[in-house]
Amino acid sequence: MPTRIDPSLRAAFFWCLAVTGCGDDQAHSTHHAPGEGVLPSGGAASHAGSSSSGGGSGTTASSTPDGGAPSPSENSMGGASVDAGGEPSDDFSIGKELRIDVEVDVPTLVQLSTASVIHVDGDYQASADWDLAFQGWDVFTNGGASGVGKGGAFGPLPFTYFLAGEDPTDVPFLIEDKAAGAFRDWYVYDGKWHTLYSRFHTYGVRRGDRVFKVQLLGYYGEVQGAPISALFQLRYAEVTPGANGALVVVQNLDATAGGLGGEANAPSTCLTLGTGEQQALTPQAALESSSWDLCFRRDSVSVNGGLGGSGGVTAVDLDAAEIEGEILDNVKVLTPEGEAASFDAVDYDTLTAPELKYRGDRIVSAFTDAWVDRSVEPPTLPQDSTWLVVGADGKSRYLLGFTGLKNSTAQAAGTVVMRIQQVR
Repeated sequence: MPTRIDPSLRAAFFWCLAVTGCGDDQAHSTHHAPGEGVLPSGGAASHAGSSSSGGGSGTTASSTPDGGAPSPSENSMGGASVDAGGEPSDDFSIGKELRIDVEVDVPTLVQLSTASVIHVDGDYQASADWDLAFQGWDVFTNGGASGVGKGGAFGPLPFTYFLAGEDPTDVPFLIEDKAAGAFRDWYVYDGKWHTLYSRFHTYGVRRGDRVFKVQLLGYYGEVQGAPISALFQLRYAEVTPGANGALVVVQNLDATAGGLGGEANAPSTCLTLGTGEQQALTPQAALESSSWDLCFRRDSVSVNGGLGGSGGVTAVDLDAAEIEGEILDNVKVLTPEGEAASFDAVDYDTLTAPELKYRGDRIVSAFTDAWVDRSVEPPTLPQDSTWLVVGADGKSRYLLGFTGLKNSTAQAAGTVVMRIQQVR
């Protein structure tokens, strides 16, 4: 079915969003050059700098800048570095300023309650003392696949949210760090209506010598006349040299588990393409099973390979090059019928082209490919953007804005300057 929600059903949809969490979906509508996004397991995370006591057992906190006037090497826009590709608003001069030296191989850990960089002895992923981890060009939260905490984030939001300093009431969901890959950018998000629209890309999925093409048609189904999110519509077919296999259309595949207020360990549907079998698996059971190919959980589509599972399955977005030019207004009008020809045209030669990079999943967060634009030189910070972050305790909520970059390289962000305030 189409991904658009009929205007006559929007009231029911928002009731569903508020009461049942049916709108608990990831919000990313742009894509920039990704890093590998893999946090190293175990080991101590450290950051050079002067230190003082604080940050909990087993941690040392570096000195926190006082957020005063910028140094001569910076401009006057809230302390933003002149190396940054954009200039944030003067309103980002409020809050506490923190400068973070980001390394390539070792995560730099940030504790938001003290607006400081901390050190954690031993396995930092087993610690709830930190809230954000910076490494290379990646930013992770302490939750989900990245740590034992209960953290998450949402953004970017307009800078007016930072100026207000209040807990945003219209943020529909929080994003936990998770394993994701080829399907990560399968939709465009409409922030006004909290609606997801499929890009109608065609994906190649490979298991051993077998290769399939997959197209996601929609994210919404109906239950008792009301639109419900996380009921996937899709089509796929196995492709062999010289022939396409039978077309398989799947309707209302249930990915509703783990929504707003739901249980994190609730099972969701995993699909085996070769047989059409659907099985309900918890996240842990999915990691341990090699039988499925694609697993659907809320807005996420996981591949049973890499960090996604043990099945050795890999995938690629055949239309990834189109993402930068796709805008919401154009994507909203796409339909399954209108995009059938592009799906049918994908053959074995297309799916096995040597330049395609089939991969399993990696760790991504709410910040991945969204907190900085690396498609330009120098890398550009989003103009006047704000992020809502929930700390590792699952309760403390913060607004932060990135205001500057200095000494960036191809491998790491260098010194990141940001402003932090705890919401009221």
